[in-house]
Amino acid sequence: MRIIAGKARNLELNVPEGIGVRPTSGRGRKALLDSLGELEDAAVLDLFSGSGAFALECASRGAENVTMVELSTSHIAVIRENCRKVQRTGVESTLEILQGDARNVSLYRSVPADLIFADPPYAESGKFFKELTANPEFLEAFDGALLVWEIPDTPGARGEFIDSGFEDGTLRQLGGVWFFIGTVQKPGAIQVSPIGVFLLKKRVRS
Repeated sequence: MRIIAGKARNLELNVPEGIGVRPTSGRGRKALLDSLGELEDAAVLDLFSGSGAFALECASRGAENVTMVELSTSHIAVIRENCRKVQRTGVESTLEILQGDARNVSLYRSVPADLIFADPPYAESGKFFKELTANPEFLEAFDGALLVWEIPDTPGARGEFIDSGFEDGTLRQLGGVWFFIGTVQKPGAIQVSPIGVFLLKKRVRS
């Protein structure tokens, strides 16, 4: 697995044992990030981070703050090594690693995030999606952030993401990979973004 674009372009990353690298994952990552627009100075939160590849791709492309949340101790070790590799290329992003369950919002609720990416284990992806997007603490903390959730390539998986409760939520296939994309809204908020338009916008920092 390699960084696709930016300052660390073509850098090979380590992959934790047990993670199967899907042939379309690199293409999907590139197509997704290319579609979202400029990442310069953005804050990115990567949930269920695995190898940290998505977050570090964002760092390579100029994201200012990048936070990776991962439960597995062995995966955390791989993420740390990948962070060191990326930093040696001259990437200056602030990189933070948090160990814990990404469903525990209190672990990272104070982290800045314009873009939130999630790719949990396929078998539990739909369940985790419903749990997190129905959590008032998550919705309140990340109001206005863009949520991107990679959808498993298993039969019938997309059906679990159709009734998301997000006013602008949609499913998109990019680079051969399906994603749910939608804007996080705190309870009672009114959607003001054009439906179907997903260019990354920087949230106001408090």
